Amino acid sequence: MTEMEWLKQESGLTDDELKAMEAVAGAGKFKAMLVKMVAANEQAKTDKQTAENERLALEKRYNEEFIPEMRKVTQDSLRAQGEAARMKAELEAAKQYGIVPEGEKKVEPEVRAPGSPDPNAASKEDFARWAAAQSRSIITLNDLNAEHYKLFGQPLSNSQELVDMVTREHQLGHKDFTLRAAWEAKHNVSAKRTEIAAAEQKKHDDEVRAGALKEFKEKHPSSGNPNTVSGRDSRFSTYKESDAQNKNSKPWQTPAGMRKSSNQPWRDKAAAKLAAVN
Repeated sequence: MTEMEWLKQESGLTDDELKAMEAVAGAGKFKAMLVKMVAANEQAKTDKQTAENERLALEKRYNEEFIPEMRKVTQDSLRAQGEAARMKAELEAAKQYGIVPEGEKKVEPEVRAPGSPDPNAASKEDFARWAAAQSRSIITLNDLNAEHYKLFGQPLSNSQELVDMVTREHQLGHKDFTLRAAWEAKHNVSAKRTEIAAAEQKKHDDEVRAGALKEFKEKHPSSGNPNTVSGRDSRFSTYKESDAQNKNSKPWQTPAGMRKSSNQPWRDKAAAKLAAVN
């Protein structure tokens, strides 16, 4: 398409009108004017297309990046608000059941006259009460140390942890929780006492069993190994002449053939004595 055809198409002028304009402006100037107009038109089209492409790119980025990100931020915000509400409700429930202590309420400072005594200041009685509490704690720790050594064979270590346990339980509302309770819970004292009691009972039972066995063996020496029987004094270690049938004779001087018959009364008396003893 020539410049004249383009100008005719864009302006809507007829051929005669274009020729009249060319005659007025001159052929060279008119042609240069047409070239500039065509170039400006092409640049305008290019700029328009570039702007359209940028608009489409921005629209695509807005739909694919901005909107999902804003939706994610909104969802995260709603989720965080729901989580905060849930945790707040759980905290209120925990406070009602005494699991966590109530928060300190904000107290407006009391307006006092200059020079008047401060009602929140510690008094002499407060210091006396604190001193008594500290003294009781020291005495209790000393007693626990002695008892711990008796049970476990070593001194009680890290007493501060017991104090921290008591403080934490008091903050949770368990005002009756003591140092002894903390010590028993930390070191499982009840199980240790049960173990020691069982060992002492076993030792006592073993001693009773050993004593009974020894007494039985002493009373019944033939029931066990003679090498394990405890020795004892003889009950018939001396000879009494009164036991002999003939007061003037001695049994060991009797002839061998007559010993059994001559000693029969003595043996009968000895057997009777043994029967009476057993």
